[in-house]
Amino acid sequence: MEFFQKIIIITGHYGAGKTNFAVNLALHLAESGKSVTVADLDIVNPYFRTADFRELFAGKGIKLAVSDYAGSRSSVDVPSLNLNVKGEVSQCDHLIIDVGGDKEGARALGRFVPDITEIGYEMIYVINKYRYLTQQAGQAVEVMKQIETMSGLKCTMLLNNSHLCSETTDEIVAESVPFGKEVAEITGLPLLEMPVEVYVKPVWQI
Repeated sequence: MEFFQKIIIITGHYGAGKTNFAVNLALHLAESGKSVTVADLDIVNPYFRTADFRELFAGKGIKLAVSDYAGSRSSVDVPSLNLNVKGEVSQCDHLIIDVGGDKEGARALGRFVPDITEIGYEMIYVINKYRYLTQQAGQAVEVMKQIETMSGLKCTMLLNNSHLCSETTDEIVAESVPFGKEVAEITGLPLLEMPVEVYVKPVWQI
């Protein structure tokens, strides 16, 4: 697996597994000898996001860019991030941006669009057949269009991450394959094939 763009944006529907994938992807790239920075732009869900993995990332040499208040025990969790995209990209091989769910989360990308488009990017749309409002291919496509409209950026590839958390079985994953292929056919986007250890390893097992 190799990415030719320095910026990798992870987006999708609520609960699709964006953060789980972003964390595993960062670890995989770091273990492959790449220097990686992860930017946490999740302003939607403060309870499960890349900011929770400071120590894990530090141990792997991965830089984490988050709001100063992210993950704090105070009652304030500021939904913003002073991210210097060009500055971060100049210091690493890949900048992974973990975005909050749906169009509301994608809104946070807006002010970074000029720098992102100038540098070049991949935007991976994570899909999960077993999540509410994306159980049909058409629904998943509609959510993707909303994200693109709100963010001002276009998705460039898909990742079929269909799962039921700890209840996921091989059969559940296999049953989602036609769904992933249908979304890819409708959108014309490539369906990303990931190494098994990146695709299925839950964050809580790292």
